[in-house]
Amino acid sequence: MRLFFSLFFAGLFLSSCAFHSPEFRGSEGFKLEKMDGKEISFSAGAKVYNPNWFAVKLKKSGVDVYLEEQFMGKLFLDKKVKMKAKQESTLTVPLHLELEEGALLSLVRYSSKETVNIRITGKVKGGIWFFSKKVKVDETRQIPGKSLRPGGMMNLGM
Repeated sequence: MRLFFSLFFAGLFLSSCAFHSPEFRGSEGFKLEKMDGKEISFSAGAKVYNPNWFAVKLKKSGVDVYLEEQFMGKLFLDKKVKMKAKQESTLTVPLHLELEEGALLSLVRYSSKETVNIRITGKVKGGIWFFSKKVKVDETRQIPGKSLRPGGMMNLGM
C-alpha cells in the first residue's frame, strides 16, 4: 500500500512539472548500415541539449518523412536513446526508413536542387522512469540537395 501511495504522489509531482522539449543542436555524422529493397538501415549522430532536470528516454517510435511535401516513407527509431539531464549529449541513433513506392527516383530528382525541404511529422514516444508520453513532432528543415546523393549524408550539417 505504501508503494502505491509513493508512486501516486511521484506521478502527481511529475505531472505538475513543466517539460521542456530537447533542443537539436546539430548533426554528428551518418553511417549507412544496410540497403535492402525499400528499407534503409542507418545510424545518425546528433547533438541534443536536454534543458530538463531529469533524463529523458526516447522510445521506439515511427514518424513520416516528406521531401518537398512528397511522402517518402516512415522513419523508425530502432532502440531506446537516453538524453542526460541539463546537458548537451552526442547521441548515436539507430534508425531504419521504409521507403514509399518511387521514393528512390524522387531522391535522385531532388539531389540536383540547391536546397530541399525535409519535413518529419508524427508522434514520438518519450519518458522518464516508468512514465511515458507521446509528443507530437512537426519539424521542417532545409538541407542541401547534394546531401541526398550517395555519400552526401556524411557531411550533412543541419
